[in-house]
Amino acid sequence: MTVAQLYVIFAVGLPLSLTAANRLRADYAALMIAFILGIGQALLGLPIFDAAGMPASAAHAISGFGQPVIITLVSLFILTGSLEKHGIAHWIAQRIAMIGSGSTRRLIALYTIAAAALSLVMNTVAAGALLLPSALQTARQANIAPSRLLMPLSFGTLLGGCATYFTTANIITSGLLTTASPPQTPLSVLDFALTGGLIALAGIAYIVILAPRLLPERTSLWRPAMSVQPVSLAPKTVLLSLLILTTSIGAAILGVPTYLAMLGGALATLLVGLVTPDEVYELVEWRTIFLVAGMYSIGMALTHTGIAAALGQIVVRAVQPFGALGLASGVFWLTVALTHVIGGQVTPLVAVPIAISAALQFGVNVHAIAITAAIACSTAYLSPVAHPVNMIVVQPADYRFSDFFRLGSGLTVLCFMTLLVGLKLFWNL
Repeated sequence: MTVAQLYVIFAVGLPLSLTAANRLRADYAALMIAFILGIGQALLGLPIFDAAGMPASAAHAISGFGQPVIITLVSLFILTGSLEKHGIAHWIAQRIAMIGSGSTRRLIALYTIAAAALSLVMNTVAAGALLLPSALQTARQANIAPSRLLMPLSFGTLLGGCATYFTTANIITSGLLTTASPPQTPLSVLDFALTGGLIALAGIAYIVILAPRLLPERTSLWRPAMSVQPVSLAPKTVLLSLLILTTSIGAAILGVPTYLAMLGGALATLLVGLVTPDEVYELVEWRTIFLVAGMYSIGMALTHTGIAAALGQIVVRAVQPFGALGLASGVFWLTVALTHVIGGQVTPLVAVPIAISAALQFGVNVHAIAITAAIACSTAYLSPVAHPVNMIVVQPADYRFSDFFRLGSGLTVLCFMTLLVGLKLFWNL
């Protein structure tokens, strides 16, 4: 192992270990990693971002701030923030409460489906946060424990995230394909729809059938600061917000680069006054932006120092007797394990370069393996700390770690089996 490889392992491993131990915020860790990697190239002359160790190449440590993924994420926060501001998501939540009253299983089904549907076009955590107050209000009105509704809501957002390009992990995965060696074409909006959609449908069915039996009935003393109030929608504003969002998504589907399609939608949202300039800075989740931008240097460092290729070789040797689906299986379970240690928003920056290198060495469809890793980042069902959307439901429902494992273990296995079916059907793996 070279000095540069040891340095990268230290630069990445120490901050991520502190984050996993809850000693360091993830966004601070991201910036620390970028700084340490940059110092290694600029002052120590280590070949981290190029073969010659040129000091000028240290700028790659902060190149994440200029990546298309950042523009896509900022634009999405603005677009979906407009939906929240004008009451569209809250109106949907209220309709769910009305339709599902009187049946716990029906409420579980409606909140799971609604969470999955919202996360197709919204940030996963935002979708969960929007539905949370309504779910709590519904639980009180129906005289059922919040623990019966909130985990299906959380898992629904993660299942929807499997089927859309607009999940943070999926956007990052697409960007990392362009920095591979050799560079690969990025993923498109429709690449996740079939395989991820199949997983989402299977997962929703699993939750609707088994959640009533496996979820605890535990009444929490926690109460939200405010109850859900009736929302009055302005038809023109609602239609305009939805028109801009659907036009942006449609443009991306038709071939406009996703970051440009989303940027165009965000600009239109600002120019027509749906969101004010001051509100923009409140809508953007800057912690996520700094996290992704700072961590972006990890993939480049793992690729250029040969660490990703070496780890890819280990994966390939382990699964070679089992063929392409064996490789996908190895990538899936490795990524799921990392997701439950360092979180689903950080994992793609570590796991995806390894998955891409393994696919290139194995000679199989790189995009299929990349999608496998991306979907595994959303397979965060075994622990409340595996994803922020799980964390926001723990206190209101008084969940314990064992509650997530009880419902999530079977769901994880089901997602894996359905993924293999999707890879066989839609990617000829």
